[in-house]
Amino acid sequence: MTVTTVPSRPDTGTGVRGLLWRRPMKLHVRLGLAGLVVLAVLAYAALRTWWPAASTGDPTVFVVQRRSFSVDLPQKGELQAAQSVDVRCEVEGRSTIIWLIAEGDQVQKGDLLVELASDEIEDRIKSEEISVANAEANYLTAKTDYEIQIDQNESDIRKATLTLDNAKDEKNKYEEGDWIQQQTDARIAVQRAEKELKQAADRFTDSKELHEQGFITKREYESDEFSLFVAEKELEQAKLAEDILHKYTYKQALRQKQSDVQEAEKELERVRKGAAAKEAQKKQAFDSRTAERAIAQDRLAKYKRQKENTRIVAPAPGLVVYYAEPHRWGEGDEIKEGAEVRERQTLITLPDTSRMKVIVRIHEAAATKISMGLPATVEIEGHPGRVFTGAVTKVAELADSQNRWLNPDLKEYETEITLDEPDLGLKPGVTARARIHIEDVAGALAVPVQAVFSSGNRHYVFRDSGRTVEAVPVVLGSSSDQFVQITEGLKEGDRIRLAVSDELKRQIPSRGEQPANGLEVEAPTTERRPGSPAAGPHAPEGPAAADARQVSPADGRPKSPPVGSPPKQPPAGRRREAPPPGRS
Repeated sequence: MTVTTVPSRPDTGTGVRGLLWRRPMKLHVRLGLAGLVVLAVLAYAALRTWWPAASTGDPTVFVVQRRSFSVDLPQKGELQAAQSVDVRCEVEGRSTIIWLIAEGDQVQKGDLLVELASDEIEDRIKSEEISVANAEANYLTAKTDYEIQIDQNESDIRKATLTLDNAKDEKNKYEEGDWIQQQTDARIAVQRAEKELKQAADRFTDSKELHEQGFITKREYESDEFSLFVAEKELEQAKLAEDILHKYTYKQALRQKQSDVQEAEKELERVRKGAAAKEAQKKQAFDSRTAERAIAQDRLAKYKRQKENTRIVAPAPGLVVYYAEPHRWGEGDEIKEGAEVRERQTLITLPDTSRMKVIVRIHEAAATKISMGLPATVEIEGHPGRVFTGAVTKVAELADSQNRWLNPDLKEYETEITLDEPDLGLKPGVTARARIHIEDVAGALAVPVQAVFSSGNRHYVFRDSGRTVEAVPVVLGSSSDQFVQITEGLKEGDRIRLAVSDELKRQIPSRGEQPANGLEVEAPTTERRPGSPAAGPHAPEGPAAADARQVSPADGRPKSPPVGSPPKQPPAGRRREAPPPGRS
């Protein structure tokens, strides 16, 4: 321990120095010196209370002992409602807000939240009503034409069917009736002619004898002779007619009847095909008009729904919060009267403030330590001195890429902490500071985090044996923001240095080097008054200067640089953050 000797007061003579000593000290100087003394005493007492195991008089030396401590992960986040309802714009295209409820108002289901301009939609409704009327008229016309065509087709088919039936009947009638009758008539005509010829021949024979005997005149005789000639010709004619009937008339008539039947069948087929084509044409026209009417009706109904959607009402009770859409270059579109909004854009969020949660982002270095159900305490801005309890209820499976364009190496996992107590009267959007309780370490060798130095992935402490101080490699376990567990490298009762000189730091080897031998020392290299904070270490010089760093508490997450700036490497000698609990 360094002792500073204060020179004795000089003799109060007549010189200038004597005059200065005899001169009364100013009041504010005396008060300042008294305050410094009091602060030094209080700081020394606090340090002795903080490290009671350091039984030595040197506050830069810590005696290793077993202790219990909690491992907590402090995180800053934002308070949000556990459940909320998003209210979106359902109007097509872009619309203008003409009325907006005040943010922060408490609403009930059905209350008006937003009213959008509807003039253009009303014009479209009027236009579509005209289109619907025209489509309805075209539909009725097409329907009537279709029904008429169906009746006409049925009539045409009936006529063609009747013609075919008549042709068939005519053919059957000829074969089974007319033909037989014609044959009979021809036979009778031949037989009649034969009989008349025989009678004429008999009369002529008698007339010839009578003429020869002079009983009849020549004229009578010639008349009977001519009658015989006529009878012979009529018989020939009757036989010829019978022969023509069998050879030609019957065949011609039968072919005609058969042709009439075939033509009637083809006509019926043509009528049916023509009817089907005309019916299909009318049906297509009718279906088109029906579809046009349906489309016009749907458009009209859609615009009417759009008109209804210009009045946006609350789907559930809640607190009105304007939705702020994140934007890469700054703030998103502001929700206000006169602003233009697009379809499906979220305008308002109605959070259910009866249950609240805190959204925090966990760095990838500490993400493996977070699991569902871990307890947490939360402090909320605007509620000083009040601590809320909660638990981790959700951990994102994938890293959030929202801010990755700012820092591609930054990977954070969104985590939700749900508060235990309902109906706390809290409002979303305020800053919250959470401490997630990872584990309780009981009866473990532990040292202050500022006593551990790192080089690469190796960690060292400076053990003080009384005459020498050497860099000892250690294996770290769990760590809090004050203490870190030592699993290997130290034993209970070892004395370690909290602050070391640059010369001692040179013992920390670079990657691939072995630790240097301990140096003999007589007094601490860093002077510190009792009760004052430990003096900050300085960076080692030489090859180890770039690797030797003091570790800092917490979770192994480096301090985030300002938004938009590249990640900063800590300067040589500055304390680094401690590795995660349980990781070396």
